[in-house]
Amino acid sequence: MGWTGPCRAGSEAAGGLPAVAARGDRPAARGGDRTDRGRPAARDRRGRTLQGGAHARCGRHQGRHDRLDPARRRGTRASRPRCDQPPGTDSPARGRGPGFAFGVDPRDSKADRVSEADATECPVVSVIVPAYNAAEFLEGAIDRLLHQTLSNIEIIVVDDGSTDATAAIGARVAGAHASVHFFQQERNGGVALARSRAVAESRGEFLWFVDCDDDWAESALDKLVTAARSTGADVVICGAEYVYPGQRRALAAPALPQPITGAAAFGLLLDGDITGHLWNKLFRRALASEIEFTPARVHSDLAMVAQLLAASDRVAAISDTLYSYVVRGGSIIRSGSRRAESLLLVEQAVTTAAITLDTRIIGSNSYGYFRLRYVLLSGLKDALSGPYDAEERDEIVAELRSRLTWRLVLLAASRRDWKRLALAATAKVSVGLHRRVLRLAAEQGAA
Repeated sequence: MGWTGPCRAGSEAAGGLPAVAARGDRPAARGGDRTDRGRPAARDRRGRTLQGGAHARCGRHQGRHDRLDPARRRGTRASRPRCDQPPGTDSPARGRGPGFAFGVDPRDSKADRVSEADATECPVVSVIVPAYNAAEFLEGAIDRLLHQTLSNIEIIVVDDGSTDATAAIGARVAGAHASVHFFQQERNGGVALARSRAVAESRGEFLWFVDCDDDWAESALDKLVTAARSTGADVVICGAEYVYPGQRRALAAPALPQPITGAAAFGLLLDGDITGHLWNKLFRRALASEIEFTPARVHSDLAMVAQLLAASDRVAAISDTLYSYVVRGGSIIRSGSRRAESLLLVEQAVTTAAITLDTRIIGSNSYGYFRLRYVLLSGLKDALSGPYDAEERDEIVAELRSRLTWRLVLLAASRRDWKRLALAATAKVSVGLHRRVLRLAAEQGAA
């Protein structure tokens, strides 16, 4: 569900993406181990020089944020080893972690939280569970995670300023289970901030993001980790399903007989063949040091997936349906909400990730198709159904329609995307006609 619910804190000539070399094949920055500006060259988690120096890491912004008070952290703290050391290094990683976007330095906050009995073993997976007013679902979700067939995991719950009993439940369960760690945000800041905090506290080799009012297979992590280990993938995608009242709709994983490069996977994301959901993907935790969390209150999943795919070397997929995304009334998928600012932040994050791979992506049909679907049409739907006053709505609609070119409309036709062709063409011609098509699509469950 959306964060308003309980737990969501081709070839270039043909118009496809330009070919992009895998990271290991890219030339080193000029000047040996230094960038052209004299700064030390940025390296990936395997020690290879990244093209573009420090700016190869998907465009960090320099916004200032107050440091979270360590006194507000919750959870059992016992001595244990750090697990933030990439393979092949002699000392813990010192790169700027994702928590810096919100003032949390993982080096400061990876406190030791397990019993002496398990202090010698680091978890294989850190399960990230943001929670906002999730008292109805949280304990059940943690119990289901504790019964995963892969037992060597840690569960990190971050309460995003809930006003119900979420904090009390989280603290109680964490006190009863050494593998459950609970942290509390003083104020509600949105799911991106909650996830950033959780990742900063994580120690696992891999990360899995779940929403606590969803469901998943008991063997989900076992199968995802097995695939990651057997293929060497940084990202593994599985099949999933949407669960509506009285019906289910399959969300198939992309058909990838062999692992592909992160750049190729990024192209599939732009084309819509890989979805922007976090929950049907397992990520190698080292990737998180190469991205910046996008502080969007909604749709931050898409921005994060784009950045993680762009930062990855290898992406694999398995066909097993392992995750059930429960769509409830009030979720962002179904309810009107003010999304204009968040959509802009997401567009900026995806654009920055594209540029780190190849600047030519910005002019590709794949990128244009992404903008049509996720920015322009989503923005128009938000403006026409969200809680805006008339003047603000008219301003947003006018701006989005000015960016909606006939070239983008025809992209939907070239891909036989008839639903979006109808939406885009009517939006270009008449706002009133576009409203009617939106209503018809909603009635048919297609929007």
